Amino acid sequence: MPSGQLTPAEASTLLDHLIGDATFRALLTADPVAALASIGLSIDHRKCLEVDVLASPEELLLVRDELEAYLTSACTMPMTVVFCFEAGKISDAID
Repeated sequence: MPSGQLTPAEASTLLDHLIGDATFRALLTADPVAALASIGLSIDHRKCLEVDVLASPEELLLVRDELEAYLTSACTMPMTVVFCFEAGKISDAID
């Protein structure tokens, strides 16, 4: 994930884990680099992965299609990806 842009398969896998895997969600909050590595993704910008409050699975599920489109967009930058997952800030990040 060096450019921030994910393939459709990577975005789908990431969202599957964010929505349905409590262990992954806990690891993402504690150690985002390890969490992403556990599903085959890597990123160089650790600071860009810090989330104060991870959005709930329900919140993510409501905007899953929009998130998937955003994460696979050519204009997605690594510094903006994590903000897609911040509770209450998803719409701001992807609009």
